[in-house]
Amino acid sequence: MKFGKNRIFVGKTTPLCINDPTMNSKTINQIEPTLSGLVTEYEDKAGLFLCLSGSAEVMINNQMYHLERGRIYIISPLIMIYRVSQSEDFTGIHILDGLEVFYSVIHSLIDTLLELRLRHSPCLELSEDDMQLVMERKDLIDRKREERDRAGDAERLLLTRMIHLLEQETLLEVISIYFRNRTVEPMEVDRREAIVYGFIFTLHQNFKTQRTVAFYAGEARLSVGYFSSVVREKTGRTPQDWIAAITIAQAKLLLEKTTKSVKEIAAELNFPEQFTFRKYFKLHTGMPPREYRVSQNGQPQEEG
Repeated sequence: MKFGKNRIFVGKTTPLCINDPTMNSKTINQIEPTLSGLVTEYEDKAGLFLCLSGSAEVMINNQMYHLERGRIYIISPLIMIYRVSQSEDFTGIHILDGLEVFYSVIHSLIDTLLELRLRHSPCLELSEDDMQLVMERKDLIDRKREERDRAGDAERLLLTRMIHLLEQETLLEVISIYFRNRTVEPMEVDRREAIVYGFIFTLHQNFKTQRTVAFYAGEARLSVGYFSSVVREKTGRTPQDWIAAITIAQAKLLLEKTTKSVKEIAAELNFPEQFTFRKYFKLHTGMPPREYRVSQNGQPQEEG
């Protein structure tokens, strides 16, 4: 099958809400085993998925889409994805990693990502040439992962950096294709969507100094209760979940990519003391900051 120019794929627009009364627990239980071999929800992940063959029906932000060869969707915390059904010959590839790996890309492009309305039009149909680019990049990333599994500590750290750079570059390539070939007109954003977009943008600007829901509700000039209900309705997550996810992503980034001590990182993220940061980090990751650093980098670093 050959495709011409890359096109934004909007897909079916009839909403199918997860909380739809027709979608009872039995229906959900029937769906889940079908999806067990694939990622059904990309919590705190980013990246992309490319369909190589067959077809599938996916639910993206409560909208149903049809996937077939060449169709790709971008994965980010703004996008909730479930795969509902698939043909027997359905195959595809993921380039997927922790949010912290892609955080710098997403943070620097947050205004562009909002402009592109990725929550509303998350799918793109690639040309064969662009498909080949993504597949070659995926092969290279997989080879580097295999090399890393066999490498010593020092080389493993280097290979991890290379993998992260390749993943970031690939996501940027796909976003560039999306941006150049957008064929849908910008959508009007209803008031509730505007509240969510404003919150995400403001959060990226202020998470180091402001981690209360009251602050972001105040910025939106809304009551805490109404603001929280809108964010949860539109994203499936509470404002506090979002605040924690972005804060922890940045903390992980600093632990992995810098030699700053835990005390210095706590200060950079404006925690009142090192103990408070350690407690916050462990609450959301299940391990203390130093242990996380060792798990990622292989060796402990001097702590000031």
